[in-house]
Amino acid sequence: AQVAALAAPVASALKREKHEVAARQARDAIALRVQAGDVNEVVSGFLEQRWTTVLTFAWTIEDARPGAVDNATRAMDDLIWSVKPKATPEQRKALIARLPRLLQTLNKWLDAIKWQDAERLQFFARLAEYHAAIVRAPIELSPERQLELATQAAQQDALRKVEMENAAAEQAAARVAEVSAVDGLERGMWLEFRTGEGARKVKLAWVSPLRTLFIFSGAGRREAFSLPADKLAAVLNDGGARVLAIDGVVGQVLSDAMAQGAVNDSNISAVALRVGIGHVTGL
Repeated sequence: AQVAALAAPVASALKREKHEVAARQARDAIALRVQAGDVNEVVSGFLEQRWTTVLTFAWTIEDARPGAVDNATRAMDDLIWSVKPKATPEQRKALIARLPRLLQTLNKWLDAIKWQDAERLQFFARLAEYHAAIVRAPIELSPERQLELATQAAQQDALRKVEMENAAAEQAAARVAEVSAVDGLERGMWLEFRTGEGARKVKLAWVSPLRTLFIFSGAGRREAFSLPADKLAAVLNDGGARVLAIDGVVGQVLSDAMAQGAVNDSNISAVALRVGIGHVTGL
């Protein structure tokens, strides 16, 4: 009965967790590029306001459509590259050759997230102006200087890619290293929440695979409720909730033993003895 009662909340929690993880990955990917400082203002605003939604959507469908994230990320990088100055005829020819496919990909993703208002038309109009200005800008450099600038641009792009990869790795490591009040919580534990109506005891019935959502079930017919990890950690840190015990006789005994000190051979023997007596006496 408990499993059946939790089926809907668990399904909703899994969907919510997947979307939150996707949104975080999208924000991180765009922030890495915008913070590099060489992104056109119009393009950076578009990425933060619209492409975040596109990347989030791409992450949510990646399992069903492998390559979606790579496609959306590559389109973002191509867009950033397209509005950078092109100092040589070869760079401008490359821009002209890549523009049709880039615009087609951008529009495909924007259709997918259903962005259809006038602001979209204005963005593409301004983008066309930037591209036209880049192609028409006079070239007053010698072939040697053009080659030098092209080489420098390629080196800068390579260094920027390495920097973004390192920054992404540091972000991932920082998340792994984070210690939260919820790290030790496991299914079966009982917690007490202090509310305006008094204390309420609930059981931790389910923890999401990535430990970002926690579902609690109460006594009687009270409906299960969920809390995201950050809010649960805040409540625990503020004293608004506390862990009471682990579910079951064995869990309670282990909890008592850990509270008294380190678990050694004598603790284990005492635990075994108490559990055995409980079984024999029927307690």
